[in-house]
Amino acid sequence: MGTMKFRTGALAALIGISLLAAGGNAESAVSDPHHSYIYNNFTGSQAEPPAAVTVWSSAMDVQADETAIGRGSAVTGGGKVYFIQQGQLLALNAQTGKRIWKYGAKLSAPLLYENGVIYASSQTGTIYAVTAATGKNQWSSSAPSKNPRQLLVDQGQLFAVNSDVQAYNLQTGKLQWKDNYTEPLWQAVQVQGELVLAEDTVSGAYSYDVLRAFDRKTGKQLWEADNYSMPVAADQGTLISQRTSNLLQMVALPTFDTLDARTGKVLGTAEYNPENINPDEALSSSGQAWISGNQLYINRGNTVYSYPADADPAKAAKTTYSAAGGGKDLMYAAGPYDGRILFSDGETVYGVKTANRQGVSYYGGASIARFDLLGHGMYIAKADGQLVAVNLLTGAQVLQLKTTGKAFGPTLLENGMILVQSKGKITAIKEPAALRMAK
Repeated sequence: MGTMKFRTGALAALIGISLLAAGGNAESAVSDPHHSYIYNNFTGSQAEPPAAVTVWSSAMDVQADETAIGRGSAVTGGGKVYFIQQGQLLALNAQTGKRIWKYGAKLSAPLLYENGVIYASSQTGTIYAVTAATGKNQWSSSAPSKNPRQLLVDQGQLFAVNSDVQAYNLQTGKLQWKDNYTEPLWQAVQVQGELVLAEDTVSGAYSYDVLRAFDRKTGKQLWEADNYSMPVAADQGTLISQRTSNLLQMVALPTFDTLDARTGKVLGTAEYNPENINPDEALSSSGQAWISGNQLYINRGNTVYSYPADADPAKAAKTTYSAAGGGKDLMYAAGPYDGRILFSDGETVYGVKTANRQGVSYYGGASIARFDLLGHGMYIAKADGQLVAVNLLTGAQVLQLKTTGKAFGPTLLENGMILVQSKGKITAIKEPAALRMAK
């Protein structure tokens, strides 16, 4: 058989004849469904949410550490909002933005508000305790804590955490101790009873998590436990901590050990198998777990399982909250909050009601930078600098706010005002009436 050949011009002419025969003229080819894609090309039934009215706004210092933006620069309490501007600590009326007082020089975040006192540190590491009502200094620390990432108050002590943990007397600011562990502790710490707990990662031939316990009176390390995360609960001299996997040992089932708080020794073990798998054939490690109220929650991708926290896992009935029908890439994001467990793929938010396990689609749009839950509202900060407030009970978008920044700290609520932290700026709007939670 001979080979059939076409000149380029002849082939083009033949295609043109085919198009004319199919649709009357060559322009009709654009209606071919293989040439176009249409999805959400409609306005939808929900109107564009109204723009929020800015009550006031103010510049605030940008933290040198970019990763600190997510932790936020401002704190609230007593009807005021506190932040650093040009190295000074400012207190503004949350409703009006009127400055009440200013304090100090060369100060920096993080800030902590606790029981009517603001704690801030200087660029040289001195920590200051300032009366929130008046802006008057109560004390300055006796020893510096350079560039702390966390300030924490508990039972008469202030803890400052950078690569070390330092404890100060809460009434005088006198340094009580610095931990005796030689390596850096980069994670946030937790205080439980007489212990200060820190989690870090040891790297070598492989990496693994280590839970460390320090005496809160002396700062001496009491014990360490390999392959454990921070405790999910503590009670009467015991801690409950989840085992973690490492390169050599995978923990296939969510496993919790009860540890003696003074020694770290294992007193008991509880193992959960919410997916009824054969652990010997498991391909991935156990999910994240936490306790809220009297329920233990275990997250596995787009599903959250709940058990009574004090029940025998072999006998307890589980409750399953699944976002499997909402999109294949959805992962646990937040909750339970306001009767919802929330999932997100970074561009959409999907909820599951805890009362009846029904799904709710809350939001779909531009890339999400973060969202915060306040009252009945979900405040979604988008990567394009816009914030959208969504009603958790109805799914309706209530308002939108355009900011000048594209990186956000936590959205705050104080005295009826929503305070939005974008990079280098704080903006105040009134909390929408529909999103207020009854007191």
